[in-house]
Amino acid sequence: MKRHVHFVGSLPEPLMSSPRHAMEWILDHTGGQPLTALPCDLDPNWIIAYLRDLQTRTDVLDFDSSADDYADYNHMPPGRIRPGVTLAPEHVTMGRVDKIEHIIADYTALRRERTGIGDVKLQLSQPNSLDLSLFALAGTATADGLPILKALGHLGALTTALRHVPVFTEAILDEIATLTRSHGPIITWQVESPVALLAVVKAAELNAVRMIADVIARQLAGVLTRLHRLGALNSLHLCYGDYRHTAMLEPRSLGPAVALLNALARQLRRDGTPLPMAHIPCAYGAEPAPLDSQFYRPLQHLDPEWALSAGVVAPKSLLDSMISLRLFERAANCPAHAVTTACGLGRCTPAGAEQAAATIAATAAFSDHWLPTVPRKAPAGSDAVRDPTPARRR
Repeated sequence: MKRHVHFVGSLPEPLMSSPRHAMEWILDHTGGQPLTALPCDLDPNWIIAYLRDLQTRTDVLDFDSSADDYADYNHMPPGRIRPGVTLAPEHVTMGRVDKIEHIIADYTALRRERTGIGDVKLQLSQPNSLDLSLFALAGTATADGLPILKALGHLGALTTALRHVPVFTEAILDEIATLTRSHGPIITWQVESPVALLAVVKAAELNAVRMIADVIARQLAGVLTRLHRLGALNSLHLCYGDYRHTAMLEPRSLGPAVALLNALARQLRRDGTPLPMAHIPCAYGAEPAPLDSQFYRPLQHLDPEWALSAGVVAPKSLLDSMISLRLFERAANCPAHAVTTACGLGRCTPAGAEQAAATIAATAAFSDHWLPTVPRKAPAGSDAVRDPTPARRR
């Protein structure tokens, strides 16, 4: 099996001078490995541009602004819905249809002009509505480390954000439906939800993994199922947060990711929705993927129908990336469909992005003479069969 290279999407701002330039950069850095899709992101900092744009919608939302807004996860100002306003999808739309139409035009031209693209689809990022609502309306509750007491101190904002997740869901689906009607066959949507994974990592501290995983999976499955019914192809991207190259939480194992994906698989099957490719991040923030087999052991219990993108690549070390990939695949008892970093390259320098891309391609091409192993039942009390261990506190 030839592994694919998977680019999460974002690139350093100097490499995003135009959509065409960004897509050509990706095409020039595959190392001869097949691409999962050809991404073109709109924001090197994920949703920060969207949140700043929300601040201009002063007829609907009110933000407390300060000089250090969006400096890091501890400075995410919450928006308050103005008195008398009933929040509607048009109030929180991402407003990207015209921009995406221009990207599609560039992508279509590239397919005509460059050989080798073939049927590779255009990958567009779509932040999950849960994430959009929480960061927009309860930013102060999403601080570094997700401290429980601080979140409870902003319980009103948190409750408001959770109550309005359906409004954000309708906003993103309205936009996707518009684009799918015209361009559905050539687009795949990368649904991105760091909040989903972070919630389960945090739940491990409270011994509530199964309950939280089920709740989060239900929301995420609702979005993926509605995309499927629209005819919109999609994949799933999980991460631990990477703004300013800093993770919000540092996992001790892949147990939370496995718990979430297993709960999501159960829900998707109930809904009659096929499982998309899932990106599992193994590194977090500036930390590379661990080289300890215990970290990957929970993958032994992952639902086998997931096609996996292994987020194991440490840009500065090809050897470590190969070791991490080997540990990942042996624990999962299957080769990874794709290989990539834990998150996008938008927070890198251009030189760092070059190095990361080269390492992704070389790791994807790595031959370990992969052979499946016979899954063994882990000893009683081992990490593989109990709830995931809590995240490291900083």
